[in-house]
Amino acid sequence: MQTLAEKVGDIIREQNLFPETACIIVGVSGGIDSMALLHLLATSAIGLRDHLIVAHFDHQLRGSESDADVAFVAQSAKRLDLPFETDSGDVRQTAAETGAGIESAARQLRHIFFARLAKRLGAAVALAHHADDQIETFFLRLLRGAGNRGLGGMQPIAPSPFDSGVTLIRPLLSVRRTEIVDFATREGIEFREDATNTDTRFFRNRIRHELIPQLAGQFSASTSRNILKAMQLVGDAADCIDNLAADWSGEPPFEQLAVAVQRQVVQRQLFVLGVEPSFDLVESLRLEAARVIEVAYGRRLQRTPDGRVQQAVPAALPEFLLARCEVSIDGQAGEVEFGGLRIRWERLLGGLAKWREFGQAENREIFDARLLGPAISLRHWQPGDRYQSIGQPGSTKLQDLFVNQKIPKAKRRQIVVAEVADGRLFWVQHLRIAEPFKVTESTTSLLLFSW
Repeated sequence: MQTLAEKVGDIIREQNLFPETACIIVGVSGGIDSMALLHLLATSAIGLRDHLIVAHFDHQLRGSESDADVAFVAQSAKRLDLPFETDSGDVRQTAAETGAGIESAARQLRHIFFARLAKRLGAAVALAHHADDQIETFFLRLLRGAGNRGLGGMQPIAPSPFDSGVTLIRPLLSVRRTEIVDFATREGIEFREDATNTDTRFFRNRIRHELIPQLAGQFSASTSRNILKAMQLVGDAADCIDNLAADWSGEPPFEQLAVAVQRQVVQRQLFVLGVEPSFDLVESLRLEAARVIEVAYGRRLQRTPDGRVQQAVPAALPEFLLARCEVSIDGQAGEVEFGGLRIRWERLLGGLAKWREFGQAENREIFDARLLGPAISLRHWQPGDRYQSIGQPGSTKLQDLFVNQKIPKAKRRQIVVAEVADGRLFWVQHLRIAEPFKVTESTTSLLLFSW
């Protein structure tokens, strides 16, 4: 029977994961996955030991436990007689400054550290993501509205999200976590347990500990295996579509391209222009040539009949603003700027009694945090939007509410709205909160939302 070291060695050779690499930075948190990867790469069967550098980033989230993680990884590197590099960053502060959640801020700081170190050493970065991480990523991206490329999951070789000149390598991406645990147990590999990995306040942990086991229990034990197959198919299809879009030179005409290729042609151009390619924006440009769309204040785009996305003339008037901002509200607090507003949010334990203590305040609303979920979207009013104001029995067109409030037409397009993952609006600038998201007797946690 093939050992895990032999299996990973074959993967590395067949996929040519480390071609002529002088240095390999191994990202090691101290957990079982990264410690197993470190020991695998250091085995004689794989033959990369002389190239390895152990790197650990301290997120400063767990006090003395974080300090112990640093010491543990440093000692592990010493036992293996490997160089050790470390750095730290204030994740909570970064999350508050950027409006991102704790998970997102931690990932950002960690990857920036790896990228800077890789640039300095001329190295690639090896990460311990495995097949079960792929499955979690699939659901994470599905629930946040990702397209084919996102649903295809992580790639074994990919550029760093924060420096395209740095390469990330994932040798364990086709390995199941049970194989990693068996290897670590058999080899007696020590590792650190991170208590936050079981904290279901984090979106990924809820997927890992609640959603996936429930799917496997209620439907089939082969659910995870089938998801991995589907991800492979979706990823391969996305690669094919991207290649067709990259090779398109104007023939056949844009209107005759397959819809998926049209979308990718538009999306690739938006990336070049530095514009977030949201689904709504891509569709608006794809479906109607010459339509002028304001993607940010004073910045307008349109698609020409031959498929080129370009800046629109300054005199052109927008129909509606399609700018959009996805915000993770999984952490304790955060802040984000959108549509000329600086929006702040904070999570607090408590229910109706706590809500009454706060009372009413200008430019602040309080919601039932559980009903909002882990992520929200900020955007501008769009035609057809409906809203159920607090105390009202049903929803009403926002346009009618704006007329009732005597909000001038010129200002309506600038109004910021906030929606949950299923598209329901829970807050509209200048209006009271939405009825379905108010604090009730069953509320156990609050979200303070101010601007």
